[in-house]
Amino acid sequence: MKKEKEIKFWKGNVRRRQQQLPRSPKRQQQQKQFAMLWVVPVLLLLFLRGGVDCFSITTTRRVRITTTCLSAAKTAQTIFVAGSAPTGYGRTSPEPNPSWSTVAQQLARRLPNFCNTGADHDDNAAVSAVAIKALELREQPQLLCNSANNAEDVDTVVVALGVSTPEEEQAFASALEKGSNNNNIRAILADPTCGIATQQLCRAGSYQISSAGLQNVVASLAPWSKLASGKRLLEKTRILLERKSSEDYIFAVLFCLNALTSVPIDVVKNGDINPSWEKGIVRNVQEFATMCDKCGPQIASALTDPQTKSAIDLLNACDLRDQVGSYRVIVSNETPQLEDFTLCILQQNDCFQCNAPILSQPRVPLFDKWRRQPLTQETSRQILIGHLDHPAACSDASQKKDWSWKVVLGANPAYDAFPLQHQIFYPSSGGKGKSLWYDPVFAVDTLQGDRVWCKRHYRCTPRRHWSDDNAAGAWTLSTLDNGMVSEEHWTIVDAADDLSWAVLHYSGAAKRAGQSYVGALLCSPDGNFPTTTGATYERIRQAFQKCDLELWELFGASKEQSYMWSGEQVTWCEANPPPLERIGDVSITTWRKREREKQQQKQT
Repeated sequence: MKKEKEIKFWKGNVRRRQQQLPRSPKRQQQQKQFAMLWVVPVLLLLFLRGGVDCFSITTTRRVRITTTCLSAAKTAQTIFVAGSAPTGYGRTSPEPNPSWSTVAQQLARRLPNFCNTGADHDDNAAVSAVAIKALELREQPQLLCNSANNAEDVDTVVVALGVSTPEEEQAFASALEKGSNNNNIRAILADPTCGIATQQLCRAGSYQISSAGLQNVVASLAPWSKLASGKRLLEKTRILLERKSSEDYIFAVLFCLNALTSVPIDVVKNGDINPSWEKGIVRNVQEFATMCDKCGPQIASALTDPQTKSAIDLLNACDLRDQVGSYRVIVSNETPQLEDFTLCILQQNDCFQCNAPILSQPRVPLFDKWRRQPLTQETSRQILIGHLDHPAACSDASQKKDWSWKVVLGANPAYDAFPLQHQIFYPSSGGKGKSLWYDPVFAVDTLQGDRVWCKRHYRCTPRRHWSDDNAAGAWTLSTLDNGMVSEEHWTIVDAADDLSWAVLHYSGAAKRAGQSYVGALLCSPDGNFPTTTGATYERIRQAFQKCDLELWELFGASKEQSYMWSGEQVTWCEANPPPLERIGDVSITTWRKREREKQQQKQT
């Protein structure tokens, strides 16, 4: 019931927008026919060219891959093999350049949290992960082939990390050769720091890099084949492995598990919003027909508006699951037509049948005591409101700013790319209820080379926590952003008594876009790292560890330098003050409409 009430707030605004735009039945039919003339041939052409990305219009964009399972195994495992090459991990974190052994152990620990999140899995469907050192394979080559539970029906994905020295590459190759009769190895991946010999061993399904010449010809001639599917899968994982992000590495593995094993990976299996050979012709045509039937006027409007059409083209050209790139395109080309297009195709009609889950793992514990007293709903609100100049703020800790917090660093790749982030939490309904509003304000560099301020609007309501139905500190945040409803579960993990810092965990999803995301934030009053030594630093480390995160996985600030609040960025901020006025008790749709009207008045 609570969830229905939260979403009802946004649906009411959607209905009001529709009522303001009446169209005659004849006009609707003409627009549908026009859309069919433009869209269907274009989409079919894209499909016949090999399933290139199309209509990827969400702020957190991920391409999903689903192929026929290759075995009846109900379990799967991933083996991370660590070498000695420099990692390059965490360059903008407090603790950069961890060893590949450290990274492999952390990836193995986090990977199962992203698997088997749906209600349809059983106890026999599980994904396990282990980490080993490459040189261990010289004495124990069986480690690469034996499953974690010694079962014979365990599908395996092998990921080589920094396997680069001649000794490491020889041990890795030899172990693979000795286990060549093990047909359960479905994929072999290698990150860019691996040696050339190791990278030549990469394969996905039946597609192998070592035989790429002939296989590429076959894949081009038969793009519907399993060989071509494996080639596309390997190319997409290569893009993810070029980034130094744990989330990207984990999703590279998830794509392989979902495509090449029979273990259900709910995070990726229900999120394919692009035409592809993996879907099959029937499903692609059904989705095309649904789009044109349900959203013909919106499609026609989007394709005939030059700026919106340009935005769609640019979104199609973005790299795989490029959150920052996609969002830059949207921010650079925000139009009513693009918002209506997204709202109709994804949110209102769910043309792609997506249903991404909000991840329930890891189970982050609540911050139970603040200032040596049990956390209550009132003190939980005070921590979020932070340093905002508001009567509901903590009177002896708030610095009475125009913002609650500034983000120091975060765990999601998108957070480090959008600097100067201000968080503004304040009570809704004049402070009479339990809910809050959350207005994040941040800077984005547009495609035109300009830096602009962006602002969003979330409703925050208390939610039940898994540990205690009556405990405080857990919140649900929901918003309508560019036509998409997003829902997020936030948890207060820890906070200083004087509010000099706070750690917040989030797990959210844009369900209709097939997007799930998770991470955590360190916040402070001024955006600077609160301390780099001593008990406080260790307490912050422990807070992130409760979120299954290590400090080297974070983005935005090292011990010596802030990348979110650099000198150049602060200078620009002073010259271009952020729009920190509170939006208040209005919907994001109403507020955005008002802002567009203001811009039009300025132009005239």
